Amino acid sequence: MRVWLSTFPRAGQTEEVGRAAEAAGFHGLLLTDSQCLAGDPFVELGAVADATTSLHLGTCASNVVTRHPTVVASLAMTLQARSGGRMTLGIARGDSAVTKVGLHPIATEGFGAVLDELRRLLRGDSVEIDGDPVSLAWVDGAMAPPPVIGVASGPHAIAEVARHADGLILQVGSDPAAIARCVEEARSTRAHGDFTIAAYVIVGLEVDGSAPPIGGVTPLLARMAAETLGDGSSPQAQASAEAVRAYTLATHGLAEAGEGHPEIEDYAVRGTPQECIESLRVIAGTGCDELVVILGSMTTPTPELQDLIAAFGDRVLPALSGIEPNRRDPASS
Repeated sequence: MRVWLSTFPRAGQTEEVGRAAEAAGFHGLLLTDSQCLAGDPFVELGAVADATTSLHLGTCASNVVTRHPTVVASLAMTLQARSGGRMTLGIARGDSAVTKVGLHPIATEGFGAVLDELRRLLRGDSVEIDGDPVSLAWVDGAMAPPPVIGVASGPHAIAEVARHADGLILQVGSDPAAIARCVEEARSTRAHGDFTIAAYVIVGLEVDGSAPPIGGVTPLLARMAAETLGDGSSPQAQASAEAVRAYTLATHGLAEAGEGHPEIEDYAVRGTPQECIESLRVIAGTGCDELVVILGSMTTPTPELQDLIAAFGDRVLPALSGIEPNRRDPASS
């Protein structure tokens, strides 16, 4: 099973994270896109492309509210060319990048249309925008387009991704039952063709008796899955409900976001390397094809993040690499 690392852009330092991820054995590196909180992911992915040779690259996730669809497509296709075909475009409806500047996420019913539009633009096809046909005229038709992966938590958004994207990054925490249910729903919507599903999991890996703080990133993700997890009695469902109550945009992604609410971290996988292996193996058995893990948080210093990446690669990844994926990657077809 392939495992991606997800983290935040670190202006001028992300290539160091990329080198560490490649050396550790990660399949790829995904960067968030939130302009008020971190540097630009597309710029930093360009630096990572130059600093690595086999590491796949992507966003998790960008949006088409703060960036026009043609801008997003052009950025992704530029990185596809620059990296020699290693780019993946992860798209979500929009969260802090959108709300922090007074805008609104894409309506769920329009999400699928956006994903379809991006796929067509990346193929070099023409799409209609405000009544006029638009295309990326510079795109070389011989160049394979990067896969468009939808990132979703709610059932309606998951269904839209299954209908219109090349794959899904499922963000509903670490509850295997919830992940399996969402995987089954996505598979029933997209019963034919290549379609990858990755489970996005926060991992608090204990190294030498201590675990990195994950209180900053956990609330911002946990609150998104409240609808899917519902009123369940699992620790993840309770953590999600508490994250909704405790969340404020002012502390989005910051270390203090989880202060006073330690139960929110139950949304994540936490423990020793062996405990993390056991939990991730169960998640891998839910029917997903890949794992996307986030280590540390936005405020974790780069050297500490590099140490976490190395430790995960040394103590956890080897135990996951032999797990067979359920579906074939659309980028490999």
